[in-house]
Order: sequence, then structure tokens, then C-alpha cells
Amino acid sequence: MARLRRGSGIREHDLVARAKALRASVDPLLPRRTADCPPERFDRLKTELEEVRSYSDDAKRLERLSRWGDPLARAYAGLLKFALEPSTPTVVAFAVPDGEVSYAPLARTTREAEVAVQQSDDPARLLLGYLEWARRGYHFYATRRALWCTGRSPTPPEEFRAERIADLPYRLLEDPAHHRYLCSHLKDGEPRPFLEVGWPGSDTAFRVCRRCVKAERHLLGSLSDGAAVPEPGEAFPVRAEWNVRCQGGPECVHARLPELPKNLRRQYELGRLSDAQLLDAYADELKPRIEGTGRRTLVAGGFCYGSDTAAFLDALGGTPLERRALERALADAAGYFAVDEPSASRALERLWPDHADVIVRTIVPDPAEARRWIDETRRAPGRVAEVLKRAQRQSEERQVLDELPKYQHLAREAAWVDRVAREYRIHGETAAERAIVQSLPGEGKERGLAFGLLTALGRGGAHAWQFSKTEQEFGAALADRARRVLAAPASGYHSALDGLLQAAGVADWGVQEPAPPPATDVSE
Repeated sequence: MARLRRGSGIREHDLVARAKALRASVDPLLPRRTADCPPERFDRLKTELEEVRSYSDDAKRLERLSRWGDPLARAYAGLLKFALEPSTPTVVAFAVPDGEVSYAPLARTTREAEVAVQQSDDPARLLLGYLEWARRGYHFYATRRALWCTGRSPTPPEEFRAERIADLPYRLLEDPAHHRYLCSHLKDGEPRPFLEVGWPGSDTAFRVCRRCVKAERHLLGSLSDGAAVPEPGEAFPVRAEWNVRCQGGPECVHARLPELPKNLRRQYELGRLSDAQLLDAYADELKPRIEGTGRRTLVAGGFCYGSDTAAFLDALGGTPLERRALERALADAAGYFAVDEPSASRALERLWPDHADVIVRTIVPDPAEARRWIDETRRAPGRVAEVLKRAQRQSEERQVLDELPKYQHLAREAAWVDRVAREYRIHGETAAERAIVQSLPGEGKERGLAFGLLTALGRGGAHAWQFSKTEQEFGAALADRARRVLAAPASGYHSALDGLLQAAGVADWGVQEPAPPPATDVSE
């Protein structure tokens, strides 16, 4: 709805100044023409405008001319008459796609013609006066400097094309071989859903993938801004594509996905949907069809592997641990499963809410321990892959420790050696070396045992300065037995530990706990 308000003195002055400029020439009211534009109709309009100009000092004649003839000629007559009898005008404002325009109603004509004449120094406003011409088959293009007409040819002037490409709302890269401009992901060949706005008159198209589109951008509006054409939908065709590279065969759901629905395309053309909203709405349209498929369908990063789980897991990469967890979880996940990126961690995160039990128990066999990990992760969610690594590491550590003998009443020297040996088996050489150095006693047999263990680790020379000559000699004599303690299997650990401590002169060093009885199956 148009809004009315009283004009200011400045507005009155502007109208008089515009009329003065147009008294000298009507050329500012006419578009420039390309070679494809026939001159006849514009010559007739110019003749009519020149007739109005010839009466620029005749208020009564201008009054009559402001009521009949071409809409632009009527608006021109009204402006010239106003300049002869200026007064504070009423100003009317109305909405246009790029905002709002205002004009003073000075003639019996269209509001678009009034704006075109009163603001003819702005090509985009002058364009409003030729909208009816565009509906009847002519093509108009407003650049920053001029309004152009190409007649019935959809080929825009190069000036207009260059401005539209320079003002694109995205950083697109040219693909000359296919006459396209693409976002970087599509340029690199990544199979991502995309929005395309074509421009047949310019023999090119523009594509932006789902990852690049923005909620506040409108690619169609940016390209068509300043253009008035007979059939906008044909001049700037819009489409969306799910763009999945399918290896699932002709029966796969991706082989027969529907095109962008007409209602969504229309809402986008009217500016009611942004680029991101259009692709999201299209995804919502496809979702029931895709996820409702009864076929096993695995998709990673835009590639469909059908029901080939092995190929899907190969594409995801990941560690053996992640692959094992995914394999078990996917066995329980029927139908359609997709991740945007070919990443094992992404796939695990997608599966985690519904398949956490299966994923964790693949790594942690103890049910109580698995439940603890699941509960902890749900209280403080993080990256599933990292959780699995921690769970596996702690489960493996516990298994290593559970296999070793347990002791009671250990002597001080025995407890110290046992602690270092267990650290070595769980965390390796560096951790064992650090444990020895950080807990090195000031005196006693532990010092000789410490040098023996360091020598067994190949680090005796690096720490020799911390030991007396006697301690070094004592430790060197124990080095072979220390190596046996570190390297012995769980079944030989007690014997190796006893051999080291006896050689060090620690006789009654502790008591081994009896092994628990093996579990038995009870059948009714």
C-alpha cells in the first residue's frame, strides 16, 4: 500500500531542477539500445516526448497532455507543468523489491512512470517506466551508468553482465569449459547439494553448494537486480540438485529423486526464501523419500555406496578401533545412513545417540565398565572417537593389570619394583623411566635396583650421575634380571620378580594372593 506525506521545500526544488534538465532534452528518459533492439517503438516514444517538450512553456497544454498518451509522456508533461507553477507537493511512497521509492503525483499516469521521469538520473528508477514494455517482450538492463534495451534478445550488454558478476554475494570461481561460476567445493569436484541460478542470455550459470549458501543471501536477486524481462523464470531459471554420486545401482533411492518443487521455486523467486532456506526446504522435501527407503543405503561425503559396508568403511578411513565400532553399530542401523564428510569420527557421532551401548561394548567387554563410560559421556558429551580411545586404553590397561599376580605384605623394595614394572607394561619405557627418577629414594637397595632397571631400559648412562659408583656396580649386576621382569609374560612375572629381588638380597619380600577360581557355567 502506498504512503502519502507532504513534501518539503527541498523536494519542490528537486522537481523543478529535474524539469529544467528535461526541458533541454528528452534523451535522459530513453534507454540506450544495443544492435539487437529495433528502433521503431522508441522513435515513436521520442516523438511523443518531443511534442510534450515543445509545449514546455504552455501550462494549459501541458495539463491536457498529462492526461493522455504514453504513460511516460503524461508523467513528463506533469513534471514540466509543475515547474511552471511550483508548490509544495504531496509525496507518495511505495515498496519495490530493493526497498521503497517515492514520487509526487503530478499527472494522470502510472506511479512507475512518475518515478521514472522524476528520478530519471537513476537507471534503476528509469527502468520502472519500462516494466510494461518488458511484459510485452522487451529486455531491459539497468547498470550504474545507464538503462539499456536489447529488444527481444535476452543477451545483456557486457557492462551489465560485468556488474552483476562483480556484485555476486559469494566468491565464485569461473569454470570456462562448462560456462559456469562455482563455489570452491563444487570447483574441486566435491559432490555436495547445490543451488543453481542459470542465465541463458549470458550463456552461463552460477552454483553454490549447501555448505556455502547463507541465510541472508539471495543469489537470484543479486543476478536479476536491474533486469526487466518478459519471463523472469526463463531468463534466470532456478534449480536445486542433491548431487550424490551413486554406486547403488538403478534401484537406489538416489536414482529417482524429484526436482525442486514448483512451490519452493516460486517462493524463492518472490524473495520469500533465502539461498540457505531454499536448500533446507528442498532437503526437507526429500528427507521422507530418502530415509523411507527399505534398501540398505550408505552415503559418505556425497558418495553413495549402496549396501557395500566395506567400501563405505574404507571411505571413512579411521583407526582399526573406529572401524570395528562402526561395523558393529552399522549392523544394527538399517535403511539409510549418511554423513556429510567421509570421516569415521563423524559417523560415530551420528550413530552414538541410538547405538552407544553397541559402540562402547565393542571396545569395553566388561558390562559394568561399559555402562560407566556410556553414562559419563552422556553427562559430558565430547568427541566419540576420543571417548573410544580413552575407553580402549583404560580397558587394555585394566586387562594387563588383571593378568599380573596380586600381592600382600610387600616389602618396601618389592613394592617399588612392582610399581615400576606395572607402569612399564601399561605406559611404556618413557613412563617407566619417569616413574623411577621421580620416586628415586635417597638411600637403600632401591637405588641399586633403580640403576638396574634404568640399565635394562637403556637409560643407565643418562642417569649415572645420580648414582654412586657402588650403586652403579650393584645395579649393573642386576640389569639382566631386571630385563626379565620387564619382558616376562604374565605367567612368568612372579618368578622373574622373585629372581630379581633374591639377587638384590631381599628375601622375604611378600606373599602372592591365590588366583580366583575360574568361572563355571551353571546349566539348569
